[in-house]
Amino acid sequence: MILEEAKWIWSKEEIERAISLFSQGLKPSQVAIEMNQKVIDIGMLYLHLLEKGKMKLE
Repeated sequence: MILEEAKWIWSKEEIERAISLFSQGLKPSQVAIEMNQKVIDIGMLYLHLLEKGKMKLE
């Protein structure tokens, strides 16, 4: 089993904050620090947002 301790549930507010931070040019590691989250969780959220078209790869 992998990622058994990963964060899978995100509130709307957390998602909106992450999108805002990413759109300011912050890297996932920086967003993780700002949001007090694990880098792996923010990275997975970032990939999810890209896949769903909520963000664009720049």
